Amino acid sequence: MENEEANGFSLRRSGDLLGKAQVGDLASGHFQCPALIILTAMRISLSFFVLLINFQWLSAQNHDHVWLFGYDSNPTYLEWGGTVMDFNNSPPNLSYLYNEMNFVEVNASICNQGGDLQFYTNGLYVANKNHQPMLNGIGLNPGPFANDMGDIGYILDQGAFIIPHPDGTNRYLIHADRVNSTVELKAHSSKLYYTLIDMNQANGLGKVIQKNQVILSDTIGLGKLTSVRHANGRDWWLLATEYLKNSYYRILITPEGVQNLGTSSTGNPLPKEGIGQAVFTPDGSKYIRNSLVGMFQDTDYLDIYDFDRCTGLLSNQIRIPYVHGALAGGVAVSPNSRFIYMPHESVVYQFDLWADNIAASKKVVATYDGFTENGIPTPFYLAQLAPDGKIYINVSNGVHYLHVIHQPNLPFPDCNVEQHGIHLPTYNSASLPNFPNYRLGPLDGSPCDTLGLDNHPIAKFRYDQDTSDYLSINFTDLSYYEPTTYGWQFGDGSSSNEINPVHTYASDGTYEVCLTVANGYGLNTYCRTLQIGTTATGEATPEVNLTVFPNPAMEATNIILSDYLPRHATLTLYTATGQSVLRHCISAGWNTVPLEGIAPGLYFYEVKDEERVLKSGKLVKQ
Repeated sequence: MENEEANGFSLRRSGDLLGKAQVGDLASGHFQCPALIILTAMRISLSFFVLLINFQWLSAQNHDHVWLFGYDSNPTYLEWGGTVMDFNNSPPNLSYLYNEMNFVEVNASICNQGGDLQFYTNGLYVANKNHQPMLNGIGLNPGPFANDMGDIGYILDQGAFIIPHPDGTNRYLIHADRVNSTVELKAHSSKLYYTLIDMNQANGLGKVIQKNQVILSDTIGLGKLTSVRHANGRDWWLLATEYLKNSYYRILITPEGVQNLGTSSTGNPLPKEGIGQAVFTPDGSKYIRNSLVGMFQDTDYLDIYDFDRCTGLLSNQIRIPYVHGALAGGVAVSPNSRFIYMPHESVVYQFDLWADNIAASKKVVATYDGFTENGIPTPFYLAQLAPDGKIYINVSNGVHYLHVIHQPNLPFPDCNVEQHGIHLPTYNSASLPNFPNYRLGPLDGSPCDTLGLDNHPIAKFRYDQDTSDYLSINFTDLSYYEPTTYGWQFGDGSSSNEINPVHTYASDGTYEVCLTVANGYGLNTYCRTLQIGTTATGEATPEVNLTVFPNPAMEATNIILSDYLPRHATLTLYTATGQSVLRHCISAGWNTVPLEGIAPGLYFYEVKDEERVLKSGKLVKQ
């Protein structure tokens, strides 16, 4: 059972911005997702980034709940199609994406407040939720470089992201940089554009009504463009660095539009420009940039700045040089804004932002284990914090796999980095969606907290089963909008006020677990029903939510077990004559089952938890 309020902010003054009746409409979910800005920036010589703007600053929360991967659909070879990773479910569901768009590095999608996909882009064009080109949506990023990309998708690290627009007119803006020639590629871009999308057009499928309008013209640093919520809780900041300078453009998105506030300077410039990734901490207090300059010389750089959400100014640069010379890498920050995770080709580093000496806190939390798919390596590349509180890391080559950090709020070794832990049903080449934090509200009490918005907390959590004791459950808080108190009810008469408690149940059973969070502005409750073990309380044993996907499968398939925590579950694969060819242990959540060595054909599977059959059916190995 889930009980979750839709609106995360309230109005202190009834005359401000939206009336109570409108807020009620938002809470019910009966509204249409409004305006988006897509900002694009190009790799090597072009910074391409996508920014989509949605008016629902009062309640925006699920805009990043659908992730897209892969290539255009192939009716003969499904693995060459696309993949949908849907975080509206816990754990996230996988499905095929039957589309005509190829994703390489540039990848952006946007959902409405309820988590329903609205549209997406690969930097060359925009597709609507029906997976068709949006009206007038062809021709982003004009110039020979874009033309040379054909239909494979734009190439740029961190090349697209989406944010809600504050103006409430159901429009979206797309921003892009231009490069003139593939022969004259340099590690910068020359122009930043915007493109306007009106989602009131085409019966809600949207239309591009202005395209490739210039915001600024200058030499801009390579990619690494991102955004963060202004301290007033409504507007957004965008930073664009100047090429090989210690200055950056502050771009403010308000109801009046996109405003270029000019450049500001701080810290030391990079000696060379390189690929990489930039991110704000989830609380918006710091800006972090990983620059892989080592592809041109011996040293790469991690830069950490304090960020003022009122003014958009950076300060107090901390530069951490490290010798590596990687060709792939990124950066992400834990949900509690404490730990930096820096994938860097063959390693993943962790830095502690709360340490007195951040540089000295560096830990290697993972070293590439040499895993290959069909002889293709799977090193670490870009990183993205997901709605489930985990950090996902893609691969710089075309493979089926993602890496995942399961507990990023914890120091090494408890952060639990799982290499090639997610098997996608289709190939994915270097693509990972790039999202800002939609669940950041106003900075209450700051000088620019002027709109009368308050942080009303939203409760949410996930759970993980202890593999050594199936009755011991780790609960991870995913709440947002500044909760200050936590109240857990575990469904067995026990409770806790910890943020991330560990609870051990006395016996198998069905339990309703509820988390209530509160602060000075309100409270919210979120509940989930958990089944533990082979028996359940009540008159009937509830049905288990178990998914086998993909099916047909090739190298591997996934067993996704939701809201059931087994004692000792196993998958057994049988031939038509009843011969067992595979046994694999199954835990709660996401399980990738390798099928290497299994001959192509029709098989029968059975998933059992001791003597209880959870699910059975047919599995085709191609």
